[in-house]
This record gives sequence, structure tokens and C-alpha cells, in this order.
Amino acid sequence: MSKGRNDHSRLNAAVTLLQESFSKTLNDRKELIVDSPLSESGSKKIGVLYIVNLLFAMYFRLNTLRLCKNLLRPVETRNLHKSGDMGDMVTYKYYVGRLHMFEDNYSEAEENLDYALLHCHKNAIGNKRRILNYLIPVKLVGGRLPTVKLLEKYNLREYIPLVVAIQRGDLRLFNDTLWKYQDKFIRRGTYLLFEKCKTVCHRNLFKRVFMILEKHQVPLDNVVNAMKWLGLDIDLDEVECILANLIFKKYVRGYISHSKRVLVLSKKDPFPKSVIVKKY
Repeated sequence: MSKGRNDHSRLNAAVTLLQESFSKTLNDRKELIVDSPLSESGSKKIGVLYIVNLLFAMYFRLNTLRLCKNLLRPVETRNLHKSGDMGDMVTYKYYVGRLHMFEDNYSEAEENLDYALLHCHKNAIGNKRRILNYLIPVKLVGGRLPTVKLLEKYNLREYIPLVVAIQRGDLRLFNDTLWKYQDKFIRRGTYLLFEKCKTVCHRNLFKRVFMILEKHQVPLDNVVNAMKWLGLDIDLDEVECILANLIFKKYVRGYISHSKRVLVLSKKDPFPKSVIVKKY
């Protein structure tokens, strides 16, 4: 316990020192000339992004993400995140992407993490793996799945059964995989994102039942039986709740006939292509 407290106090001391350095470099009166060679007479602003990345790393370790906002505005209003060393810009985008992910701003998270992955050095396999650990769940929430080839290339095999489960609508495999890697996903802060991916899994299960029956009126008993076959203890009321949520989110086009316990699907594109799984 004492070691943990000492580490915490050291991190806080380092944060204080870096915050002072950030303020001094950011407020340097000398104008930053992009791509100018390093020199003692040059602007100290050239070191801002490097210091910001160090602060990001410490804020994430200390779980004080609210302090990250104090860095974003002054850096981005001066466009200091758009010039400088590519390594620093990639690191900045990585942390900003993670920050947006935790705030449920998935489009911004994807944009920043995509940039980080695209511009990361081709030989920095470990860094690419770190980026993908956050980019993959962000894309999965939108129903876009990575290829198995990509996951094997970066040794991210824990995602393979999740991808297969979502494609098939296999809720048993999905739940079993989430349970198996629960601790790992919680440490990364991505567990709740995978829980949200269950919506896509539900959608694909309904689609499979529809394709098997080949009719636009799907008795909910058939869905209950499919879920029970997958080992899920569920009743008609729960299935209706899941289906109502899918219809509300426009993952499914149709309506529920509560009196007949039937899902009546639209004859035109009942499972909209906008949420069909895409590969990247």
C-alpha cells in the first residue's frame, strides 16, 4: 500500500512540474515557425505537444480525465496539434481519441484514433496494437468489424470470437467471450463499449430468424426459442423490450403486434444497410 501511495504522490509531483512547464512553453512570446530547426533562440512552443502528451499519460494513470480539457482548448485554439513532430501528433491523437471514447463521442474518437493508426510508424507494431485496442471497440459500436487477418497480424485474438459472435448473432458466444476477457476490457476502459455492441448482436440474431422463416411476420416465440437454444434464460416480455429498442434505434424496420406477439417487418429493407456489418 505504501508503494502505491508513493507512486501516486510522485505522479502528482511530476504533474505539478509539467503543468508549470506547459504554461511557460505555451505562453512564450516568440512566434512558432513551423518546420524551423531547433535552436535556443527559437520558440518554446515547439515543446508544448510533447509536454501535453506526458500530462495526458499521467492524467489517465491518475484517473483525472477532467483535467485533460484544460490542455485541449489552449492547444487547439493555437493549432499547436497540427504541426511538429509526427510522433507527438500521433500520440496526441491517440489520447484525444481515448478521451472522446470515454465521453461517448464515438465519431470524434474514431476520427482521432484513425489518424493515429494511419500515421503511426509502420514498424511501431506495439503502438499500433495500443491504438487498435480502442479503435476496434469504437468501430464495433457502429457495427463495423475488423478482419480476422488484421486481428491475427497484431495479436489481438481476444476480439476474434466477439467478431464471429456479432456476425452470427450468437449471443452465447458473445457473452462467454465478454466474461472470459472481462478483467482485461475493464482495465482498458472498453468493457461498456462491448456491452453496447450487444445491440448489433441482437439485430443480427433477429435477421437470422427472419431469413430462416422467410416471412415478414415473425412470431416472437421463434425468437425466444432461438435465444433459449443459445442458453439464454429469457421470456417474451424481455424479447419485446429488446426488439422495441432495436426498432427505436432504426436497426429494424417494422412494428410489434403485442396482442399477437408477432414482429411485423417492413417489406422494404427490414434490416437497413446502414447498420449492416462492414469490414475495414
